[in-house]
Amino acid sequence: MVSQNTKDENGYGKSSVLQSDILGEERDIQIYLPPSYGTLSKKYPVLYVIDAQRYFLNGIAFQQNLAWQEIVPEFIVVGIQTDAVRRRELFDSEASKFIRFLEDELIPEINASYVTLDERMYFGWEMAAGLGVQLLATKPHLFTGLLLASPTHISADRLNKVDSLLKNGLNHDVSIYAALGTVENWATASLFSLDSLFQKHPTKKIQWTYHLSNKENHYTTPLITMNEGLKLFFKDYGPIRFHSMQEFSDFGGIESLKKHYQNRGKRYQISEAIHLDTKHYLLVQAHQENDFETFEALVREADGKMFIKDYYRQARWFGRYASFYLDNDRPEDALDILALGFEKFPEASILHYAKGNYYKKIGKINEARQWYEKAIHIAKTNQEPELQRYKTELRKL
Repeated sequence: MVSQNTKDENGYGKSSVLQSDILGEERDIQIYLPPSYGTLSKKYPVLYVIDAQRYFLNGIAFQQNLAWQEIVPEFIVVGIQTDAVRRRELFDSEASKFIRFLEDELIPEINASYVTLDERMYFGWEMAAGLGVQLLATKPHLFTGLLLASPTHISADRLNKVDSLLKNGLNHDVSIYAALGTVENWATASLFSLDSLFQKHPTKKIQWTYHLSNKENHYTTPLITMNEGLKLFFKDYGPIRFHSMQEFSDFGGIESLKKHYQNRGKRYQISEAIHLDTKHYLLVQAHQENDFETFEALVREADGKMFIKDYYRQARWFGRYASFYLDNDRPEDALDILALGFEKFPEASILHYAKGNYYKKIGKINEARQWYEKAIHIAKTNQEPELQRYKTELRKL
């Protein structure tokens, strides 16, 4: 397969004409590389988008939108253009040939030309989504994620092959997300039949999610499919947030958390350390629930004091954690946190106020008064809303 006429496309990747021996024709291929590509020593998952003339930009947009907050990793987008007449042949009567093109020509070419992970996703709409069902049934190793929007042409033959696959079992994980509008009555019966097969042969190797929507139609399902499908496929990528310490305990605590991030690191070939945001969420939750025992354990396990120093960009966090230590009769630890805070924010009134609280805690009232007065001076100069609180504490001495 030979690449020709490669060019940039208005900042949205490049377009190539690929000569396929299997199909006996040229195919228009579009390729988008994420912003960090070439600047980091890492590999990238790949999203293959069928009908790229319609949906290639969707793949880019969702990648940029979701990767911004680490909901998904950056990934390469490969678009395969089609035309209205030829697609009906390639995705139905010549489906086996098109699958061979993907397996033996396009995917090897992409892997040879770019730095890729063995994590491939397939997006297809309508007949291309029906082709995705055949991909699952006949080449389950080819894609680890299938995003199927308004799938049609889920024939009896395709259903029988899926049934056989599920009976025999898989040796690797596959995530599948399918969406259909209730108005698409021509496709509901076959998708119900597919869904019944997954219910009949449940397996941990396949994560099947099927969304029948009364708000979507034949032309809007690609949007929800790509968004929800990507989130499903990369559900282990984003930083975990626990909304209660009980939830953290039910998860398995710190050891299970370490194991999760180790597995995440191996899958995406990134750091296996606990994500910094997860450390932040846990410390905040422990503080909110006044769970000092867990807070202290987290600080020990996660090199917490240095994490606090490096992670936080606002002085209030140093004051908050110092106060937590004081409330639990650990004034020396509070002093350590304040020292870290003063290194970054030497003129922060909240830290001067917290230092006053420290001296008050250990019974050095004169020193406490001096630090409160410094806090009041800074707050008055900067017209800070905390001024009145500082004055109140000073009057209590």
